[in-house]
Amino acid sequence: MENIVQKRWYLSTWVIAILIALWPISWIPTIIGLILIIMQQKVYGSAVDILNKATQEAENLINEATQQVEQLNREKESLEKRLAEMNKEYAQLQDELKSLTKEVITATVDISAYDQFTSEEIKNKLQMLRLNQQDLIKKDKALIITATDKKKIVENNAKQILRCFNAECENIISQVNARNVDTARGKIIKSFETLNRIFATDGIAISKEYLEAKLEELNLVYAYAIKKEQERELQKAIREQLLEEEKARRELERERLRLEKEETHFRNEIKKLMAHMQKATTEVEKSFYIEQIKSLEEKLEQIVKDKEDIINREQNTRAGFVYIISNIGAFGEDVYKIGMTRRLDPLDRIYELGDASVPFKFDVHAIIFSEDAPALEAALHERFREYELNKLNPRKEFFKVPLSEIQKAVSELHSGPVSWTIEPPAEEYRESLRRAGKLAS
Repeated sequence: MENIVQKRWYLSTWVIAILIALWPISWIPTIIGLILIIMQQKVYGSAVDILNKATQEAENLINEATQQVEQLNREKESLEKRLAEMNKEYAQLQDELKSLTKEVITATVDISAYDQFTSEEIKNKLQMLRLNQQDLIKKDKALIITATDKKKIVENNAKQILRCFNAECENIISQVNARNVDTARGKIIKSFETLNRIFATDGIAISKEYLEAKLEELNLVYAYAIKKEQERELQKAIREQLLEEEKARRELERERLRLEKEETHFRNEIKKLMAHMQKATTEVEKSFYIEQIKSLEEKLEQIVKDKEDIINREQNTRAGFVYIISNIGAFGEDVYKIGMTRRLDPLDRIYELGDASVPFKFDVHAIIFSEDAPALEAALHERFREYELNKLNPRKEFFKVPLSEIQKAVSELHSGPVSWTIEPPAEEYRESLRRAGKLAS
């Protein structure tokens, strides 16, 4: 109301007072003052009505606002109560998650339990495991559901979390190999943790049992790939062994035929000399033929002995040579290959091993003939199993072990004499170092 009067300054009390105070001078200002008093009263009356109306409206608005605040406070209390319940559920899930993570996060993939199985058996186990995963989903054991909301919403969220987890696991498992298998395990666990954290507010979590099934699937897929590779390597080794056996058989056969030919040749020569000796007329001629016959008989005796050895080796397929060789330029110090060959000359096999697949030729430390070479080789392999370089493919036959240990084992397992070369010449390797300026002349 004061604002209205201020806008009409001529209705101000001090203006009216001045006009009335001028009545001794002139009655006109007094009349004007009286008129302004009347106008002022009308304005004040109108303003009071407006003020009363505004006051009533303000009271109505305050009442409505108060009711709304009370309603909001009731809703707030309800939400706070629900939030407290959800926080409690979330804390329980977090505790379960931490417990689970503690159990599995530090574990690395160990597939040694599947060593006794073939790749087909592992494949069958993998199929059974995947069927078991489907069974867990059907029996509602793949998820932990604590939500009490509408059933349709819960079902949709359950489908979504399983779809996400299965898709991520499938992508991770499909790319598993020897280099990333432990990383893949960590990724599956991380996916499990992340999805459970995201869906915690919905009261849904992937179960520990389902996670373990996925980790087992990872193990089986990796084990299957390793086993398939082992079987390929085994088949390759068997083919190489058969080829080596065939080479040895042909060599022995060729040597036997050569000795038989020489034996026939020397027998014929002896017969001829015997015939010439009988026709000899002088003692000098007879003595000459006798010396010739004696020389040929000595050679024939050695040929017969060599032929018998060859025949024995043909009949005894286990007779052969066990060799101990090294290649410090390719594999470093104290790494030895312990192998076996039935070749007539074991050096032929050793030279083949030093082909273009390695930068330098192998050095020979010992070549041991044995009537049962496979047994001697197997005994040495078993003795140094813990020193084997390739734990997945024992047919590689490389061991990191001091040569003195190999000498000791050979002396215990083999009774015959063995000639050893302790320090490998490694001529190609050492000369290469000299030319590169890495070895003093």
